[in-house]
Amino acid sequence: MDNLTQQIQMITQLPQPVTTATSQMPTSCKEILENNQESESGEYTIITNIGAIKVYCEMEIGGGGFTFLPRTAITDGQTINISRLFTDKARVLHRIQKKTGNQPFAIFQQLADYSSIPLDVQINSHDGFKEPKNVNMGPYVYLGFLPASVASNPSTQGLISNNQPITFRNCDRNPNSYFSFFSNPNNVDPSPYGPSPGIITGILGSGTPFSRLMPSEYFFFTEIHFGGCGTYSSSNQLPDVSGSAIGMR
Repeated sequence: MDNLTQQIQMITQLPQPVTTATSQMPTSCKEILENNQESESGEYTIITNIGAIKVYCEMEIGGGGFTFLPRTAITDGQTINISRLFTDKARVLHRIQKKTGNQPFAIFQQLADYSSIPLDVQINSHDGFKEPKNVNMGPYVYLGFLPASVASNPSTQGLISNNQPITFRNCDRNPNSYFSFFSNPNNVDPSPYGPSPGIITGILGSGTPFSRLMPSEYFFFTEIHFGGCGTYSSSNQLPDVSGSAIGMR
């Protein structure tokens, strides 16, 4: 074997750079929209720390670029790093799945008095916030509004939903201020806690009806808890709601 042949063999045996399709995949719906302003709402594949996953991208509401995770994405035993999915911490997009088939939406933000506090989205954790009642349901996405250290004050609290302030006064310093979205892969029965309607009427009533439907696999069993005299409600306690979903960008 001559020297040239040996050199060619040595080069071809060296590790080659990654050129698979996944290396070219976007990392969020926001990135997809930034790369193509004509992108339409629908399902796309993005790359994450746990590999390529299918997501739903909302490209119209609220400026678009919102990423919705399917239930399966948080039930495979791995935790998604959402740092690239959740960069706009001033707002999230909430969609409700009603039993009538309608899926109203709302943009959630902090009340003006708490606008300096970023919204917090966590996967399978609730660091700094109150633990949800339905943790036995397994993997969950957690949307925190006020950390427990702030929510424990006897102050006016709540959220803005579609530009409407929805408020209550924390009557007993109970520091609940969150939505939790459970995949519930084992069909565990929900907590018997509650219900306590409170501001849930305002939250549901502020939603904007929407005819374009998102597939059911993106909706979760939902727990909503505020206060101390705010509300406790969950999907099973709301007669016309089967679940809801949260979109990040």
